[in-house]
Parts: sequence; structure tokens; C-alpha cells
Amino acid sequence: MTPADPTRFLPLHALEFRILLVLRRGKSWGSRIVEEIEEREGGRMTLYPANLYRRVRDLVKRGLIEETDAPEGSDPRRTYLALTPLGREVTSLEAQRLRSLVHEVDALDLITDG
Repeated sequence: MTPADPTRFLPLHALEFRILLVLRRGKSWGSRIVEEIEEREGGRMTLYPANLYRRVRDLVKRGLIEETDAPEGSDPRRTYLALTPLGREVTSLEAQRLRSLVHEVDALDLITDG
């Protein structure tokens, strides 16, 4: 089996990227992922569980994240998720792609203070 080409996953949907960013920090579970994303968005986004779990299923199916063992002493009802090596690579490539876009925006001076 040949390894998947990580560039074929780009560009990522914004919610998928946010999920991968949370998991870049380590294992997590559904409601905690929602909390972290909503915290980072400062109230500008409400993430509904159905939307999260649909994206999670897609990311698992595509091999970017996987279910993993729960840490010792954690709630056994939680399903923990982690990035796969492919998911780590795709997350880095998407970050580089977005950085490039930000450089273009800066070059065009599209953002004004205030």
C-alpha cells in the first residue's frame, strides 16, 4: 500500500482544521474539542455536536485522526481521538498554505487598523 499524498487533502474545511489543531496538542474527546474551539473563537462560533461528529467521522475515514486508548483514570464513556502521522503532516501543510495567504493579504495591505 502506498502512503497517501498529504497534499490531496488540501484545502481543509475550516472546522476540520480547527479540530486537527486541537488534536495537535494531544488526545481529546468530543465535548472538550467543542469547548476548545469555541473558546478560541471567543464566542464568534457555536459548534453543534452533530456537525462536530460528522467532521470527526470524515477525518477518521480519511485517516487523519483515529480513535485511541483513553488515558489512565479517565471517563470510560469518552471516545478519545488523536492525530495520525498523516494528520500531523496535513495539519502542517494547511498551516503553511494559510500562512502564504496571510502574506498575500499583507502584501495587498487589505487589513486596516481599527
